[in-house]
Amino acid sequence: MDHEPIRYDTYRMKPGEFILSLLLAMGFCFLVGMIFYDHLIISSLLSLLGIAWIPGRKKELARRRKELVKLQFKDALYFISVSLSSGKSFETALVDAQRALERVYPDKNALIIKELELINARVTMNISVEQALADLADRVRVEEIKNFADVFTISKRAGVNLVEVIRNTSNMIREKIEVKQEIENLVAGKKLEQKILSLTPFLMVYVIKSSSSGFLDPLFSTAAGRMVMTVALLLLLAGYLLSKRIMNIEV
Repeated sequence: MDHEPIRYDTYRMKPGEFILSLLLAMGFCFLVGMIFYDHLIISSLLSLLGIAWIPGRKKELARRRKELVKLQFKDALYFISVSLSSGKSFETALVDAQRALERVYPDKNALIIKELELINARVTMNISVEQALADLADRVRVEEIKNFADVFTISKRAGVNLVEVIRNTSNMIREKIEVKQEIENLVAGKKLEQKILSLTPFLMVYVIKSSSSGFLDPLFSTAAGRMVMTVALLLLLAGYLLSKRIMNIEV
């Protein structure tokens, strides 16, 4: 085990990733400035707003990583349930799940493999499985993983049939994750439409500006016109944020 535990609520960009994201964001803001203001200095100043996009980008990447580890956790639960059904202990089931996922996933650095490797390493160092699972749930902060860790801890302390409880809990969590996957697939097309509609006003302004020489000059050359374009940009931004919030469906 040669990696540090991942904190899933935060995302640390690699230098190359940060520079590329910043250049794309600043370039987009500059392009928007040229379309809506047709002024080099204003567009250059507007490009600086791309810096403000980076925190949101990090948040989105962290959310995607959490979604990914949640989907991979569903696969881990399947292999854990299979091992438990064959009469193996939970600790052995975790080891079996890691080995099975290493054969299933082409990427040996998959998040769930690294997390199972960390849990199994801690168990060999006499750290309880409850602690290891609780740490995973605390770092990932995904409801399904937290529920699994809580059920495991309570079941072990209560001395109930651990195999049956864990198997039933695993099935319920897997079903919930699969339902959310189905919903995500259903709304994927709508999310694409939302992105296209968000870009349409910029394209319309550009087409009108390019095809009708002088038609929009009052909007670019007067203070009142620039104020109108600023208000339009703010409304477009508000519409984009509202549509994005609507598209975020929680299950």
